[in-house]
Amino acid sequence: MGEASLFSRSFGAPGPAGTLIFVHATGLNASAYAHLLSQLAFDGQVLAFSMRGHGATDLPADPQALVSWQTFADDLVAELAKIDLAGPTTLMGHSAGAVTALLTAKSLRPTSLLMIEPVVLPALAVRLARGPLKRFTVDRTPIARQAAARRGSFESRQVVERAYASKRFFRDWQPEALAGYLDEGLRPAADQGVELSCAPGYEAACFAAQAAGFWPHLKQVLGMGIRVSTLASERGSTFPALYHGRARRLGADVFVEEGSHMLPMEEPDKVLAWVERQLQP
Repeated sequence: MGEASLFSRSFGAPGPAGTLIFVHATGLNASAYAHLLSQLAFDGQVLAFSMRGHGATDLPADPQALVSWQTFADDLVAELAKIDLAGPTTLMGHSAGAVTALLTAKSLRPTSLLMIEPVVLPALAVRLARGPLKRFTVDRTPIARQAAARRGSFESRQVVERAYASKRFFRDWQPEALAGYLDEGLRPAADQGVELSCAPGYEAACFAAQAAGFWPHLKQVLGMGIRVSTLASERGSTFPALYHGRARRLGADVFVEEGSHMLPMEEPDKVLAWVERQLQP
């Protein structure tokens, strides 16, 4: 058996625009964004990685050991150290992946950082995630509890497709996004049928792993001279309007687009247009 590593998808080819590195949201995987990234007008190579505990990545995934998304950033830095990245680099991520990209930027020092709907929690939630009360507080937030209670195995992919078609979370996804997610997000179960490659317990741990915080890292990255652009949605945003002014004062560009937190899956054309504008010199 080979060394455990992050699974990745590649789009495009080495070119003058360099390398764009993409990180997905909690519970998803690199292939869920293939429909988006493969259409990007980018004269370079795009690398999308599936984080520990997600998709086809085979690194050990212990929910009890996960307290911060810094784990994902450390994994990504280690993986990128194995790769000869061509040209200038751009880091991009969605949701938890946006924060992972932010944490990674401190080590990788890319030319620019693009964050789509980064998850920014109140300072109290971050403090609780770092302390002994974590298992009584952030571990029991509604989103973490819902993830933990999620069904993890099914009779077949067809059963999953029928079940997810009726779920509000997936209802407005583009068909290509859901197909990509399932391609990598399901694997053969030990007995029969299929199971989620991101186990419900691990997904719940991801939602509760808020110890890294956000603002000190953003300030540090901007202080390095890295250009930072953030895209927020108008509905159900994890980067709500009350944070936009603070980000702008620190030096980040903030843009708002009509849509929900799942903009890349529901409104890929809007996201593509925004990304391509940010990639212009």
